[in-house]
Amino acid sequence: MKYTLIVVLFFSLGATAQKTATIEGNGKKLMIADMTFMDRITWGGYEQIGKAAQSETDGAANTKAIVAAVGKNSGYDGRVYAAKVCDTLTAGGHSDWYLPCKDETDIIQLNFEKLKFDDRMTIWSSTEANGTQAVTKYFYSNAFYNVQKVDLCHLVCVRKPD
Repeated sequence: MKYTLIVVLFFSLGATAQKTATIEGNGKKLMIADMTFMDRITWGGYEQIGKAAQSETDGAANTKAIVAAVGKNSGYDGRVYAAKVCDTLTAGGHSDWYLPCKDETDIIQLNFEKLKFDDRMTIWSSTEANGTQAVTKYFYSNAFYNVQKVDLCHLVCVRKPD
């Protein structure tokens, strides 16, 4: 008799942040949910979202557009992705988290020592660069790079403080 073992792994989108903090920079305040304890993750599949996810100043709008376009990420094996993690996160009594836009990653960079982030870390922004790439922030060089959306980077989630 032959047996087949099927193992199913689930990733809970109800992940919780390791820590939350309020940070300031460039005249703005953000509340940050540290998700860097997770393995590095993709930005999403290769869906081109366009203008709706290309804002450098509105991460919340970008995140909503990414989740609407990528959905369950069926075009990329249903893998969990950065914007979806932030969109479904509940932490610190809040559920309005989103993936930071390019400008908001600058505020995170200004506070990475306070947050005890590794200076070699790279995080996703919600800003789409083009159909196959999204903007990332490299802490070690303080630079932005366009990276393939299916590459793996760390993420943090942010929200506007009350």
